[in-house]
Amino acid sequence: MLEASGFDFRNRYPQKMLMKLVKSCSLDRDTAGMTAYKICLDLYRTFTPLKQTTQTMALACLELAIRLRDIDLATVTTKYGFDYERWATTREEIMGTSDRQHPP
Repeated sequence: MLEASGFDFRNRYPQKMLMKLVKSCSLDRDTAGMTAYKICLDLYRTFTPLKQTTQTMALACLELAIRLRDIDLATVTTKYGFDYERWATTREEIMGTSDRQHPP
């Protein structure tokens, strides 16, 4: 019944993608990377894995870790460019302000 209503079961384990993003942004794995990883694990205490895609969760965790570690977010996004279209997500979904459901 959930599949018939458009429920997306492909949302699994954003940690692997998160670590690839940390590496591609040249962030320190032991500070920003570990903070993002811990945030990513805490997502499973919420309903977020049921509501968002893997890409959205990984990018949101990375952005929050960057902000918590006082790293300049503008520099990271400008230098490495978070291409939301490439990851099939939007800025609104990452910030949690979108009514949009999973991409078709």
